Amino acid sequence: MSSPRSLFQTVVDKNTPQRTREDAIDGLAEAGATTQLRIIVVTSGLSGRLRRRALDALGRCRATDELDTLADERSITQPLRKQAAELL
Repeated sequence: MSSPRSLFQTVVDKNTPQRTREDAIDGLAEAGATTQLRIIVVTSGLSGRLRRRALDALGRCRATDELDTLADERSITQPLRKQAAELL
């Protein structure tokens, strides 16, 4: 299994195929890398699809602290904040 750092770099690499980036998010969830997943959600340069997938991964990890923070995070869009709140 790849390290959380390597998986995170895969997610943010725009030259990596979408499916590979999505698989890396799933790998981060399996590793319990909630900090990296939270960073993906707040990174505005990433597609909404990847950001939503990272939110779902936080829900699978039961990362309530991160989800609570994201539900109140004004730097992300309202739909992402709402999704974070629903996953709590």
